[in-house]
Amino acid sequence: MLIGGRGLTIKGELTAEEDLTIDGSFEGSIDLAGHHLVTGADSNVNASVTANNVTIRRLEGHITAERVDISPTALVDASVIAPRLALGDGATFNGAVNTERARAAADIARHRRKTP
Repeated sequence: MLIGGRGLTIKGELTAEEDLTIDGSFEGSIDLAGHHLVTGADSNVNASVTANNVTIRRLEGHITAERVDISPTALVDASVIAPRLALGDGATFNGAVNTERARAAADIARHRRKTP
């Protein structure tokens, strides 16, 4: 799913059960459990994000994911909880990264799925 356009601004809570690309401005929270979020080249995202994979070009906020890819031209000011983080050469990143907490959260989630 693609949400965006240079003149589009959205504020609120976004939940989807499919991959999502945002080109435009978004402020709020994004929950894409098990899916992939991509912030486009013209995006301006200020959000708390939960997703399986996140590919960032511009984001401010908080990210919880299994994998976070920060593009080489990205501007990111966020705290990241993820067991895997890739930072492209030339990207600007300001924030904290926690990989251990992400592993613990993933273990708890797997355990809960197994428990009836």
